[in-house]
Amino acid sequence: MKLFGKESAAICLLDSTDKYRAIVEVVERCSIFSAVADTPSFIRHVIARERLQSTGIGHGVAIAHGTAKGLDRVRIGLGISHDGVEYESFDGQVVHLLFVIASSSDLQLEYLRSLSAILQIVRSEQVRSRLTDIVQSRSEQGLEYFLSMMEEQRFEVQRAQ
Repeated sequence: MKLFGKESAAICLLDSTDKYRAIVEVVERCSIFSAVADTPSFIRHVIARERLQSTGIGHGVAIAHGTAKGLDRVRIGLGISHDGVEYESFDGQVVHLLFVIASSSDLQLEYLRSLSAILQIVRSEQVRSRLTDIVQSRSEQGLEYFLSMMEEQRFEVQRAQ
């Protein structure tokens, strides 16, 4: 997917409507996960975690996660689905925004900060709507901060002054 005129390393479009296949798509299509040494093991870990309890948090958003050995920083990819992914979310809605987080056990503080930043941003209905509109219009207007955060893999929440 092209963002800011270049191919995105952290955001991809999803074809699958099955949650497990969608997780695999995000990991395989977002080159940000190339730092994961054992990708098949990481995918198995994320799916095993997902089978314990759905990470569909509602409002069309899911945040799947798993650990991978040897990472120097948290890696996060976003899959965007126009049609929606059947995800067994708490609110019963399909997922349009599927985040996948790779972390190691040494990066728990960074993981929690990254998760917090994503949750605060996607809490906004306007942000969620604009992200899913990217699929149709290819417009990045109004989402520059979030998209640059994903591309740079720097997850911080902007604080109100």
